[in-house]
Amino acid sequence: MKKLMLSLLALMMVFSLTACGGNGGNGGNTPTVYEGDKEYVFLDTFEDYNMDYLTTALASDHDLNANFVDGLLENDSFGNYIPALAESYEVNEDATVFTFKLRQGVYWVNANGEQYAEVTANDFVAGLRHAAEFNSGTASVVFCIAGFEDYFNKGDWSDEAWANVGVKAVDDYTLEYTLKESTPYFYTMTTYTCLFPVNQEFLESKGAGCKLGAPDKTTCEFGTGSTPEAILYNGGYVLTSYDVKSAYTMKKNEAYWDKDNVFVESVKCIYTDGSDPYLGINQFEQGSVAAAALNPAWSDLDTYLEKYKDYATVSLPNEYAFGVVFNFNRQVWNLTNYATTDEARENTHNAICNANFRRALRAAFDVNSYLATRSVPEVAKGTVRNMNSIPTLVSTSDGTSYGNLVEAAYTEMTGETVDLDDGQYPWLNKETALDYIEKAKAEGVVFPVHLDMLCIETSDGLMRQAQSMKNSIEENTDGQIIIEIVARDTNTVYNIAYYNEDYKEADYDISTFTGWGPDYVDPKTFVEIYSPVDGYYMTTCGMTDATNPDFGKDDELKTALGFYEYERLFREADAIKSDTDARYAAFAKADAYLIEEALYIPTSQQTRSLRVSRVVPFTAPFANSGVAKLKYKYMQLTKDGAIVTVEEYNAAQEKWSKGEK
Repeated sequence: MKKLMLSLLALMMVFSLTACGGNGGNGGNTPTVYEGDKEYVFLDTFEDYNMDYLTTALASDHDLNANFVDGLLENDSFGNYIPALAESYEVNEDATVFTFKLRQGVYWVNANGEQYAEVTANDFVAGLRHAAEFNSGTASVVFCIAGFEDYFNKGDWSDEAWANVGVKAVDDYTLEYTLKESTPYFYTMTTYTCLFPVNQEFLESKGAGCKLGAPDKTTCEFGTGSTPEAILYNGGYVLTSYDVKSAYTMKKNEAYWDKDNVFVESVKCIYTDGSDPYLGINQFEQGSVAAAALNPAWSDLDTYLEKYKDYATVSLPNEYAFGVVFNFNRQVWNLTNYATTDEARENTHNAICNANFRRALRAAFDVNSYLATRSVPEVAKGTVRNMNSIPTLVSTSDGTSYGNLVEAAYTEMTGETVDLDDGQYPWLNKETALDYIEKAKAEGVVFPVHLDMLCIETSDGLMRQAQSMKNSIEENTDGQIIIEIVARDTNTVYNIAYYNEDYKEADYDISTFTGWGPDYVDPKTFVEIYSPVDGYYMTTCGMTDATNPDFGKDDELKTALGFYEYERLFREADAIKSDTDARYAAFAKADAYLIEEALYIPTSQQTRSLRVSRVVPFTAPFANSGVAKLKYKYMQLTKDGAIVTVEEYNAAQEKWSKGEK
């Protein structure tokens, strides 16, 4: 999910919606009563929630918002793009104009389910304008729309300026987008929230600052307060309650245009702080939650493996890329275990800015062991991801996968061959790590080097994972790289490593709290996040992007690190429009450069698991991009709370892989 980032805290979850599960304890909440195939209950971590679906860039918000508002298209259980609010669409010859015909008779409803107004083409126009005027974190996803990037960046919110943006309501049921260049994959962007609709009358009723053309966040209450009344609904569900660190509930929207495909009538999430590793399985066995993972931290894991040998199945590979992010320009040390002097701070900064140091850390990091703290070893190994993308995201006309293109580009760049396939980690080698350390020493890096890394102190799983990382890196560098685990409460870690939008407040040296998933089906969706100009990850890396008033002050550092070389490769690739084979190969060079310079160390997909479940396999939406896959629409639960067997799951997977229901 893109600039919206799928900057997920997905590593906090045991498995994804398509695998249908949750994790950990519930902080002492009483188990709810399981209501058979009509109620889906799960456990998860959650904090404050932003209901302004058009502006939030956090996947934790999209987990809910995707169920409240529909876009033009959605995904079925096979990943196909199928009609939602648009019944059909047409594309001109050079893929610069997309025209969508809207479904008639679809209505917005309020939190009480009362009809408010019909959904029309103007709602999509209003939605995009609100996204721009409120500085949406997902806006750059659709900078391909003619005039939209200029409108977003210049701050001229007049009607005259908006008239230059390539979106218009031809009539109530015809919506037209004009793009600044050929973008044949634009239709895959329509499952992203910045292209969702909003009713202008309702929006502007939420405060003077909500008025289109005169934005003021201080006097606009649209989407604020985590209350059901904060938005209107046209999706499959309506929010009924949201209590921070307690629970939230959504109910089926009985006025929904496609309500016959909403099988689960109630969805409830119960908060967990992750401190009780047995809570999920205990509530599953009590019939309180719909699924649970088998945890490798359990001392009696073998007992559970035997007990559920006919029921435990492995969640599918997924589209997310998590890893180690470096803070190249740390400005604050309020949370530190070592940096009490300017000399210590400068030493760590110099090390992080040295490519051989970063390569040494990568070679010392036992990723397989790190992931095995959260999943059984066989599953953990299958979770490994070695690039900032999906190896199977796209393929060339001859069937060459994107992953193979990146491997070829890396070989051309370095003369070395490396296997970047999922499911194995090619870098672990103590001798190599020590060799890189010697090279870094020759370039002026002074060892030992200490690195602050935040972790949530109440999360048993994350603390074990952090300790594993610390142990392997220190052991494989003979103590020359020291990971300082800075354990803090959930709010502190979330606010600094996840919600933070100010590069100066990134209070860590390395972070494992951000991940990315694709917003559309093109390599650009991953590559652009590390752009030194407008990349979403610049803030996470402690540097500026073009939306920051300090932008440009760190250009010398970005140049020295190689980010502007990366930018050159990125822009050259994006300039190729008509030849997709050449486009993909060019993007692969940028991804290979990111790997070679170790500007980021990929480690994994979203956490996969060995789990037991009452969710009918392969009924939930599936996709490699957008937020439609987060819908509970289409998902079905087993009758009478029956646990899905391995035999049933395998049979369903075989049919699903063939595109059969």
